[in-house]
Amino acid sequence: MKVLLVGEFSGFYLNLKQGLQELGVDVTLAANGDGWKQIPGADMPLYRTGDTQKLKKIYYKLIEPLCSHGKFQGYDVVQLVHENAYRPYINSYMVRELKKRNGSLYVNVAGNCFSLYRAWRAGKLGYYTFDDNPGKHEMYTGRGLRCEMTRRTEWYVDHMADGIIPVMYEYAVGVRRLANCKRTIPLPFNADKTVYQENKPGKRLVFYHGILREKDKGTDYIRQAFEIVSKKYPNDVETVICGRLPFQEYLEVLQKTNVLVDQCKEHCWGMNACYGMAQGKVVMGGASRNSLKEFGLQKSPVFHIGPRVEQIVAQMEYILENRSRIGQWGYESRQFVETFHNHKAIAAQYLDVWGKSS
Repeated sequence: MKVLLVGEFSGFYLNLKQGLQELGVDVTLAANGDGWKQIPGADMPLYRTGDTQKLKKIYYKLIEPLCSHGKFQGYDVVQLVHENAYRPYINSYMVRELKKRNGSLYVNVAGNCFSLYRAWRAGKLGYYTFDDNPGKHEMYTGRGLRCEMTRRTEWYVDHMADGIIPVMYEYAVGVRRLANCKRTIPLPFNADKTVYQENKPGKRLVFYHGILREKDKGTDYIRQAFEIVSKKYPNDVETVICGRLPFQEYLEVLQKTNVLVDQCKEHCWGMNACYGMAQGKVVMGGASRNSLKEFGLQKSPVFHIGPRVEQIVAQMEYILENRSRIGQWGYESRQFVETFHNHKAIAAQYLDVWGKSS
């Protein structure tokens, strides 16, 4: 079987590629490293990046892909990491060509999309990253050409795909109404590539939050919680907030951390949490009851937090008061990633879905 993976989100497709390869699948990853994150592992770029000249950027992102789409052909399965794998102005055409020149076409729901926005507006999620985030709404409510094209191409791709595969609870809520929606498949993670070290707290317990799309991740709530806990426990806590680090630098900072505070406005944990758990870190982030139910889990090692300062503070204090359990919690995190997010097991789930739909 030949598979083409198109796009990248925080190492999602890098890990899926590795799982598929270990199962004997011929895989090509076409991606740009998720932008400034510089995620490695792509076999070819979707389009060239890095030039700051406006005309060249337009050429690389719009004209060049249109001229070179013929190289993506002859695959049994093509899977996109998101409906908008390309720029909105050319996305519908590019995806139509991918479907025409290859076998089955699948789409992962692994990022915000119009279906998810509508589910949030209908009150199906409670809280989410759209809360207190007017800039996030513009793409789905604005009247400009780019906004209109984004909405249209997402609708077009959703209805053209042979299958839509969400990766967590909130995305499933957004697309479950679609007839071609498949079962939710967890994010894959190759723990063999990440060194586990026993989580041993020093004099101060280090809490780390990486800044990335602050309104999306709830950084304001986390920052306030950090300030409260730092003042209350000045000799017991060190809080670190920094962000927009390239992938390898992010992992290096993470190694010096005891507790990763990932985000507080999503219901489920993502790839950043998986990297933290694989290293043996305690993770605070999304792990709501609904997300656990979606995966058929009774519990997860992730300490659930939502967009409430007092709740984040309470979880931080609980971890502080039970710091003797940090090492065990970190070990349980690693075991969870190795089993539930095992890249080969997840890849096998994709093969099953592709096979049943072909």
